[in-house]
Amino acid sequence: MRKTNFIRHFLQTHFTSNPLSYLGWLGLLGLFGVAAPALLPFLLCFTFFSYGSMVPDELFWKNVNRASARAFWSVFALDAAVIVLMFVRGIAIVNTGEWVKTTIQGNLVSMGISAYGQYSLAVLTLYGNIVLMILVFTISMMRFRKQEKNMLEMEG
Repeated sequence: MRKTNFIRHFLQTHFTSNPLSYLGWLGLLGLFGVAAPALLPFLLCFTFFSYGSMVPDELFWKNVNRASARAFWSVFALDAAVIVLMFVRGIAIVNTGEWVKTTIQGNLVSMGISAYGQYSLAVLTLYGNIVLMILVFTISMMRFRKQEKNMLEMEG
């Protein structure tokens, strides 16, 4: 009997009823960012643990849908802008004749500074996507929570 209560208590305290909080475990990927810096933006996922104590209701899920739509469209806009920028830069590079063919010999890769700039822009955009999506979602959820709290105070 005591063992069953311990297991039930452990499950209730460590696994919440709000499934959004499980995204916080993605933050552990960010801890590997010391070895692989590409994973550092995942540290922002630890913010999802704050939803563990919230009881999800219909308004909460509506707010999650609204916040995720905002995050999606902001990343979509960033990607569209970067694609246009990379296209314009690519045309300018080709027209000026600066484009140097990338060659791979063994473990050595040589490329022109223009190609390196294009690749760097693409990689920075991927980092920006992760950071922007989590920040927009988190800030939107905080604003929605504040609006909900203000509406409850006005009613009561």
